Order: sequence, then C-alpha cells, then structure tokens
Amino acid sequence: MNAKQLGSILNNDINNILAAVSGPQTTPAEYKKVVMHLLEAKPGVLAQNVGMPDPVIYRTQVATPWDKYTAEVTRTIWPEIPGEQAQWQPAAMRRLLEAGTDPLTLTIEACRERGVPIVASYRMNAEDFYGGELDLYDFGRQHKDLRIPGRTCLDPAHPEVFEHRMEIFTEVANTYDVDGIEFDFRRWCFMVSEPHKNHTVLTRMVAETRKMLSEVAQRKGRRKLLLGARVGPMLDGPFNQDEFPGATKGSPTNLSCTDLGLDVRTWVQEGLVDYLCPTLFWPRWPGLPRTKEFVERTRGTDIGVYPTLWPLPGWLDEGAPLESDDRQRLLRYKNELCHLALQVYEDGADGISTFNWMPHHQPGMVAKPMRKEWGLGAIKLQMHIHPLLSDRRMLETYLEADVALSS
Repeated sequence: MNAKQLGSILNNDINNILAAVSGPQTTPAEYKKVVMHLLEAKPGVLAQNVGMPDPVIYRTQVATPWDKYTAEVTRTIWPEIPGEQAQWQPAAMRRLLEAGTDPLTLTIEACRERGVPIVASYRMNAEDFYGGELDLYDFGRQHKDLRIPGRTCLDPAHPEVFEHRMEIFTEVANTYDVDGIEFDFRRWCFMVSEPHKNHTVLTRMVAETRKMLSEVAQRKGRRKLLLGARVGPMLDGPFNQDEFPGATKGSPTNLSCTDLGLDVRTWVQEGLVDYLCPTLFWPRWPGLPRTKEFVERTRGTDIGVYPTLWPLPGWLDEGAPLESDDRQRLLRYKNELCHLALQVYEDGADGISTFNWMPHHQPGMVAKPMRKEWGLGAIKLQMHIHPLLSDRRMLETYLEADVALSS
C-alpha cells in the first residue's frame, strides 16, 4: 500500500457497535452485518479502535477483555444508568466470545470480503471513563501508582507500562490479520508525564512498533504493515483559539504535538510512521488543523497526511435534529462539509481521515441507533458523502449540485 494514496481513513469508535447491537441476544452475523453497513462508507482504510490501549475488544492473553469490568465501572461512574443498559456492551461481547469469535475477528472478516484494509487503532491513554478508567483492566488496577500525576491514565515513562503496551501491540499484530496499527494520540490529552522531557519515550514506542511490524510482515509474507498516528493540530507553539475558531476547548485539551510529547519531526525524519492524521479535539465547524505544516514536513517522503474531518457543525449539535426532509439544512450541512474537505486538499493533504462519523447507525442497520440528536438526515448524508472524500473532483461536483441526499 502506498501511504500517500490511501484515500480516506475512517476511525471507528471502540464500542459504538457493541452498544447498538442486541446485547445478550447478539449474534456474530448481526455484528458483522453492522460492520458491512459501516463499510458502505467506502473508506480507503478502516482504523477500528480496538483498545484504550487496555482493555480491548478481542480475545487476548495480554490485555483485559472489554466485557470483564465495563458494567461494574459504568455503574460506579454513572449510577443513573440502569443495570440492563450498563450490561449491554459486556453481554454483547460475551455472546461473541461464547460463539468462538470477537468484534475484531468479525471486523477483519468483513473488511477482507469488501477489500478494505484494516488497522488496529489504539487510544493512547484514554480517559473516557474518568475516575474509573484504571479499573477497566487488570494491569491498571494493579498499578495505579504508575499513573501520570493528577490523571487517570498510566505513564509510559515507567518501564512496566511501556512493556505492557508493547506486548499488547505485538500480540495483535501477530495474532490477527490486520494491515497495521494506528496510535491515536488525540482521543485524550495526556500521553506521558513531562512531555518536553519524556517525548523520547513515545518516540521509542513508535520506533519499536515500527520494527515489530516490519518483522511480523516478513514472517507473514507481507510487503509491509502500516503504522499511523493521530496527532495534534499543529507541530509547535501555544494554542490560539482565534486561529482555530471551531475548537470547543483550548489548552490542555488542544495542544501542539511538541506539548503532547509527540516528536513528529523525528518520526518523519527516521521514517517511523506511514501516515499522520493531525486533528483538533472534538471541534465543531470550522475545525481544521494546520495541514500545510504537516504537508511541508513530509514533503519528499512516503508519509501520507490525512487531516481529520469531524461531522459536527455547531448549529446542528445545538439545534433541532436534521431529518431527511429538512432540505435547506441538509444542503447547508452538505455544502459546508464539502467546503471543509476541499480546503484540506487545497492545503496539500494526501487524503482525509474521519472520526466519529456513524453512517452505519441507521434504523434497520442496528438494534439501537445512536446519535439521534443529529437526526436521520445527517446520518444518511454522512453515508452519501464519505465515499466521495477520496476524490476531489467528486466533492466539487457534489458541492455544486442542488441536491442533498444524492442517489
């Protein structure tokens, strides 16, 4: 695979399928059907989030499976959630495990049938469960003393944490038929303690993963396995809200790569990664990173740049749901999204990455559709436009067309 010609990279949430299938009645066929619907978005690569980096949504001898503690921690952090709802995701995964499979295996099967490359994406130091994050997995419960000071995530500057994570990445590459690994350094905001000092820790993790993937590729008879990274919206400097009007939060939520401890310059210089996805943290439109400086930094290399396009205009998130018959607002949604995508290409990007698009969450596709506040029209429009993201000319044509939900 030419990393500059991947087209689009769709990063799919770790549990949005588990949350929406039939819980204790989930079957492998149902789960795989939803993945197939997701692939109707025709991504160039599916970056399926599979771990945080621990726990994980696959069978493992190294990490903790998603179903072990999720219900317990969910009820502790959000006591208002009914017990049946807290048990829904664990029950779904447990049923798949009892059937001799798991979410990642089924996702790989679907991707192979559709001819879509898949990388195992890991949220690096996720804090989605806030104060309960470390209770989601055995290693976290046993090593709370190794956390980043003041945070609910572990510090890879500690050798024990570093080695545990490398074991996770090595296991998935060796055990599963993935096309590579993606490090998501942007789902949360604290990657390592003292990032200006300990950036070398993260660079060593990237370098060792690159070496491991090369060795696994050789053993499997593959030319190469991809290594991608979702990184900050700029290389250096303080975050300026005026420069990023779509950002909903400033520092420390949105930091430069340097302030996150991500030495992108060294990664590029030493050829450690295949693609970069610069991104803001949960922006609303307009919410684009400094694409041009990443393009300039990777010029003359084989490293692709895929800035992340979010599906959240502020006027939609805060207003009435966007339904299928709301023609004027559908046109506005479509045109603004096309303009942003075309701006990414104007800035020199090789393609586009997406995050938290859920075109597969439509009635009839899943047992419990999510993102109802967006409305069915917005979700359907995402399904229409995502296949166009890799083709600048098609985006221009769709922008000019006086239609919203094209056939």
